[in-house]
Order: sequence, then C-alpha cells, then structure tokens
Amino acid sequence: MMHMEKFRHISMRGRVAYGINCFENAIIALKYDVNDWNIVLNYLWEYTNIQYLDDWNDIFIELTPENLTEFKTYEEEELEKLSKDEFIYLYSLYQNIDEPVAALLRGIYELGISHAYTVIEGYGESSLKSLERIIKLMIDYNIPLPSIEPFLKFSIEENRGWGDKFDGTKLSKILHPEID
Repeated sequence: MMHMEKFRHISMRGRVAYGINCFENAIIALKYDVNDWNIVLNYLWEYTNIQYLDDWNDIFIELTPENLTEFKTYEEEELEKLSKDEFIYLYSLYQNIDEPVAALLRGIYELGISHAYTVIEGYGESSLKSLERIIKLMIDYNIPLPSIEPFLKFSIEENRGWGDKFDGTKLSKILHPEID
C-alpha cells in the first residue's frame, strides 16, 4: 500500500487533484478514448479552483454514473446543473463503462465531500481514508498510480486545510497530454 504519510501534508484540493489523476490513469490504462471524457474531467478539475465547494458537489452528484443512469430521460431526472445535451452525452458514455471507472468517480466524489460543511481538523483523517480507498482500488485493478511529487507543493497549512485555489487542469494528463 502506498505510504499515506506523505498525503498528510497535502491540502484537500491537492488530495482531490491526486484522485482525479488516478481517474485519468484508469481511463488511459483501460484504453478508453480519452477525448470522450473531457466533459467529465473539466467538471472534476473545477474542484481545485472553485470558490464554493458546494457548487462542485451539486454538479458532481448529477455526474456520477449511478445517479445519471437512474432515469432514461433528462426530464425524469430533474437535473439542475447539467444541460440536456450533457445528460444525453453522458448517459450514452456511461452505458459501457468498467467497474473501476464508476468506482473511481464515486471515490472522488466521496473524497471531495469528505469534509463538506465541517472544518478540517489535524490532517483531515476522513479525506485520507477516502484517498486510501481510491489508491487501493487502483492497486486492486492493477492501474498505475500517479507520482505524488507534483502534489507535495499543495500544503495543508494553506486556507485552513483546503489549500489555495489553483488551476488543476495544468496537472491533467488528458486535458494537457504534453504533461506526461
């Protein structure tokens, strides 16, 4: 198991960014067409620079495969954030996804809300546990883990544990393929 000690010093935004990089590695490792996932990734990466995390939470709950595929039509779903075109697109995208993809999206959502409406105390144990579950999933499915190095600069000392805002897409291997 990856040593979780290093993650204790990484901000909440940095931890979520690491989780999103895990998701990207899964998309690549499972040989999906990475361009199909841009819409999901753009919403995911908003976590790193959004002002109010509740806004991310509201959109992301609509994006998770379980929630989105629960109904067949946009009208039944009563979505507040996703457009009808986005719903139709994602509904079709999610029809053939593998379990690790759905599980990682769920894991990132859980990680993202692990301290919602509370203060982050100490090292943010509940987000560390969520992140550990994501890492375990990666290992179980034999998907390579991202390097922790680029995330170490996002300190838990900043912004009461949440970390300062940053443009997470700069860390994306899919939205910025020149990175890898």
